[in-house]
Parts: sequence; structure tokens; C-alpha cells
Amino acid sequence: MVRETRHLWVGNLPENVREEKIIEHFKRYGRVESVKVLPKRGSEGGVAAFVDFVDIKSAQKAHNAINKMGDRDLRTDYNEPGTIPSAARGLDDSLSLGSRGRDVSGFTRAAGGPVYGPPASLHSRDGRYERRLDG
Repeated sequence: MVRETRHLWVGNLPENVREEKIIEHFKRYGRVESVKVLPKRGSEGGVAAFVDFVDIKSAQKAHNAINKMGDRDLRTDYNEPGTIPSAARGLDDSLSLGSRGRDVSGFTRAAGGPVYGPPASLHSRDGRYERRLDG
């Protein structure tokens, strides 16, 4: 379970929604501090945004309410800034480390998660890392 915070992730928003419309919708629950509309990923579903309230009680009210915008049922989840909300993880498997702005070229993914470090091709036979100047 995600810890309750004053920050919400809101999904399934209409495609051309503006920050002002999101603020107008969510201010019924309390004072909205900021809204950040996220770029749309994929061709299915709607747009998502981060909605930050001034206090946690307002975020709780918004999260517990049934929210509709036009003909869309909005999805909400608590969010810690800098993380991907659990509701968003299940929507798209392309949420890889690379999509979070990190250069992960040359790194491999193991069964238990990503493996950090230089590629195996840069290790010598006895397992030590060796710097190759030939690229």
C-alpha cells in the first residue's frame, strides 16, 4: 500500500486537458498547490498529471471521491515526488529505467531487477574490471 501524501497522480484525463481545468476540478477538495500535466505515453488511455495539494486532508478527499472529467472516470493514487505511482506501473510496461531519464546503455536486467555496473565484456577473465581504450 502506498503511503498517503498530499501529492496525487491522476490518470485517464482527457487528451487536451489544461492545468487550469485540472485545478478547477480538484479545488473542490481543498487548495491545489501545483499541477503538472505529463506527456502522453502510448496511443491508449488518457493523459496523466501530478496534482499537489497544500495539505494531506485535501488529497485524501480527492483520492476517496469518484472523479469524472467529461465522459472519463479519473484514476487517482498517492505519489511521492520523484517516483512512479503504483497505478501507473500497471498501465505500461515501458516504464523502464531508460524512460526515467537515466542512461542505462550497456547495463543488463537480471531476473531480480536491473544489474548496475559495466557490461561483462569489460571484465577480465579473473572478474576484475579493465578499462578498454578501443571503445
